[in-house]
Amino acid sequence: MKRKVVLYDFDKTVVDCESIVELYKYAYKNKKINIFKSLLNLSAAYIKAKLNSDFTIMKNQMVSVIKYFTEDELQDFVTKYLYPKFFFKEFEDEFSSYDDDSIKILCSASATNYLIYVGELFPFDYIIGTDLDNDYKLCRGNNKKDIKVKNINEILEREGIEIDYENSLAYSDSYKDDKYMLRMVKNRFLINSKVNKKAYVNLTWHRNK
Repeated sequence: MKRKVVLYDFDKTVVDCESIVELYKYAYKNKKINIFKSLLNLSAAYIKAKLNSDFTIMKNQMVSVIKYFTEDELQDFVTKYLYPKFFFKEFEDEFSSYDDDSIKILCSASATNYLIYVGELFPFDYIIGTDLDNDYKLCRGNNKKDIKVKNINEILEREGIEIDYENSLAYSDSYKDDKYMLRMVKNRFLINSKVNKKAYVNLTWHRNK
């Protein structure tokens, strides 16, 4: 069945921040980590990732901070720390304007462990993030670029949904990383981006005050 689909990236698209950076700040504020040790570990992982041409090494180190939080604390991080301060007002207005027949999907490279709690604030039909195993390491790859398309298509095929290309929309701050996802629909929006491309509409969004 053809349905109108609305696709959103998360960092710098729904929220005016890099959420993993804010999670480190939140961890430091709540005395979960030693910031100097964390920066040292991140630096070492960055060098190792560069030498091995494998960003997964860096990503695994970045998301390892999640192991210091309980589920309730991750929930609070999203619903009390990020919201409403970091959320774009225009996103909230756009989201509330879609009718119940629209399929709304949040698809981000952010870790699913905390991304899922965005669903308590906004009723997305599906939330797709980067999945981690019990050791807080990537288990299905980094949900980025063409991997996003694969994961979105898997869900839509499973649910018997075909994208109504002409009427569907997609939002992201990054043309480079999300052009693959954006091309799934006709109506493509770049948020606060300096990139100008034919068939893309540039929007300026503002953080909640």
